[in-house]
Amino acid sequence: MLRGHALANWLIHCADPLGPKTRPPRAQLPPSEADKLVADAEAHGVLPAVLRSFPPFSGDRRFTVAREGARARQRTAAAYAMMLRHHADALLAAARGLPATLVKGGTFARILYPEPIMRPYSDIDLLVAPHALPQVAAILAAQDFELAEDGQRSGRHEWKWLHRKNPAILVEVHTNLVHAPSLRAALSLTYADIAENVESPAALLAIAAMHGGLHHFERLRQVVDICQAARHLRRSEDERRLQSLLAGTGARLAAITGLNLAHRFFAEARCREIAQGLGRVRFAGIARVLIDRSVVASTMNEARFYHSWRRQGFRELLKRGKRSAVI
Repeated sequence: MLRGHALANWLIHCADPLGPKTRPPRAQLPPSEADKLVADAEAHGVLPAVLRSFPPFSGDRRFTVAREGARARQRTAAAYAMMLRHHADALLAAARGLPATLVKGGTFARILYPEPIMRPYSDIDLLVAPHALPQVAAILAAQDFELAEDGQRSGRHEWKWLHRKNPAILVEVHTNLVHAPSLRAALSLTYADIAENVESPAALLAIAAMHGGLHHFERLRQVVDICQAARHLRRSEDERRLQSLLAGTGARLAAITGLNLAHRFFAEARCREIAQGLGRVRFAGIARVLIDRSVVASTMNEARFYHSWRRQGFRELLKRGKRSAVI
């Protein structure tokens, strides 16, 4: 049981980068389970928050080994992020003036989180207008990257580039954040959709919602991204822009699902306010049943198999995309 509900409850309770707003879980974790908590937190991309917020890591000597192991993992992730940030800055500098922007990990870490270290990421994501692909490809080649996967040939609108000297450095170039052809008729998010202001609160929340929805919220980090983006969406003008973006991209259902998850997990009232402001949406009730706490918490462990039908059901709802109109 500890490996199930108690671990999941502590993982979610400690995942908020601003610190927990919810009551601590009743069941305490013994030291023997601490390594599992650390492993799950790393897999879900929330280890920095868990390291800061899990009470026994503050001074309980029985948890010293697990805490020091978590700190070592965080140092490794931080060093890797610094390396990615160095390459990302060089790419953006060379691409200045082109319709291309950094999205997801690096941008979320810099803008949405209280400290960049609180949002781990493992690659560089560029969203590019299709006509700029040759220029971006030339920049990547000049900076010692080589094409590993052709997005035109695969039909996924995603090109993967690996650094020649360090293949651990991956750059993913997207012309559409929706890769699966089976979903693209209903969902689509391109550079043109956010070109007006690529780092506006509305754009960041739309991207976080689309990314989380497309991955069925398989990582807790995706729910945290939505929560953080919601906290930055403060003006009525931003809310109107979000409405327009979600209507155009088909991501309204994904956004409402993610915002409701974030409210339930982290007791963030702003998430509920924005979700309610988006109106009643067809299939939202079904999505709420399909994607719940147990589904999100299980995706990185052996229980994933038991919830696969729920994730597939949610995917079918997403295919209805723009038909998920306000009712």
